[in-house]
Amino acid sequence: MLTSRRKFIGALSVGTASTFLPAVTLASLRGKGKKADTRTRIILDTDTATDDALALLMAVSSPKLSVEAITITVGNVGFEQQTKNALYTLEVAGKSGQIPVYQGSARPLTREVHGTATYVHGSDGMSDSFFPDPKQKPEKEHAVDAIIRLVNANPGELTLVAIGPLTNVALALLKEPAMAKKVKGLYFMGGFYKFYGNINPGATYNAWVDPEAARIVFQSGIPITTVGFDVSVKSSVFTDEDYAQVATLGTKYSDFFMKINRIRRTYCKEHQKMKGSNHPDAITVAAVIDPTLVTQSVSRFVDVETRGELTLGALTIDELGVWKKAPNATICVEADEARFKKLVFDTLKIS
Repeated sequence: MLTSRRKFIGALSVGTASTFLPAVTLASLRGKGKKADTRTRIILDTDTATDDALALLMAVSSPKLSVEAITITVGNVGFEQQTKNALYTLEVAGKSGQIPVYQGSARPLTREVHGTATYVHGSDGMSDSFFPDPKQKPEKEHAVDAIIRLVNANPGELTLVAIGPLTNVALALLKEPAMAKKVKGLYFMGGFYKFYGNINPGATYNAWVDPEAARIVFQSGIPITTVGFDVSVKSSVFTDEDYAQVATLGTKYSDFFMKINRIRRTYCKEHQKMKGSNHPDAITVAAVIDPTLVTQSVSRFVDVETRGELTLGALTIDELGVWKKAPNATICVEADEARFKKLVFDTLKIS
C-alpha cells in the first residue's frame, strides 16, 4: 500500500519526491545576547504571475515575516515560467540566493492541466515584460519533500501561505498525513463569502484548477483562513489614481509593479467590471503581515465541490450548519482597504 501510494505521488509530480546538554542549558545558550525573533515564519506556495509577484515582493520585504521557502505549484502560466517569475522577483527584491525556491507539481492531482490564465497575466505571466533569466536556480529537492521536511523540523512554527492551487499542500498531506497537526496554520487565497466566482459563478480559480487537492486540504484538520475573491474586489482594487501615485514613486519596486500589471489592469477593467486591478494574492499576504487588517471574519464548515457540472471547485460554506459539522475554516469577510494600500505603497517605496 505504501509503495503504491509513493508511486502515485511520484507520477503526479515533476520532481522526486550526539552529546546532549540539558534543555534549559540549550535554551539559555540560544537566547543569550539575542533579541527574540517575533516574525511569522512562512512557506509561500505560489503559481507566480502578476499578483503573486506583488505578494511575494511584500512578503520578502516585510519585517514581520520570515519567508523560509518559496514553492511553485501548477497554475497561472507555464510551470517553468512561473518558477522564473518567482526567482526574478526575488532578484528585484535584492534577495537572490537568500531564499530557496522549490518546484512542486506541474499538474493537478487527478485532472489534466487546465490550460493557463495568460489572458489575465500575459504570455509570460508578467504582462509580457519578458524579463531576463534570473541568476538564482531552483533547488533540486521537490517542493512536497521540502514542505514536509521544514514542517517536521519546525512543528507548530510554520504557516503555509497558499496563493495558488493547493496541489503541493495536498500531496504533502497524502505523503505524510501527520503533517497536518504540525502546521501552525494555512492562509488560502480562494473562494468567497456571499459573492460570485471568477471562473464559474460558484468557484474561484485556485480551487477550480485542482478541486480534489483543495478538498484534501480542507478535510485535513489544518487551521485554515481564507481570503477570497470578494475581499479582493472590495478592498484591493488599484484605480487609475492609485496607479498614477505609484508612477510618481520612481523606485525599482514601483517600476516593476507598473510593468507587471499592464495586461492585468486592462483585463480587470474590461472583463471583470472593476475600476482597476484587484490584487487577491497581495491582500492575502497582507492579512498574514497584519492580521488586524481583517475587520470581519466568520468561522464555518467548508467543503469543496469536485463533481459539479456548473460549480466545479466551489468552496461550499455551510452557513446554517445543516451538515452539523464543526467549523474548519475562518473566512475573511471584510478587510481594511486603506491599510492594505498603505502596506503596498510602503513596500513599493522601499527601493
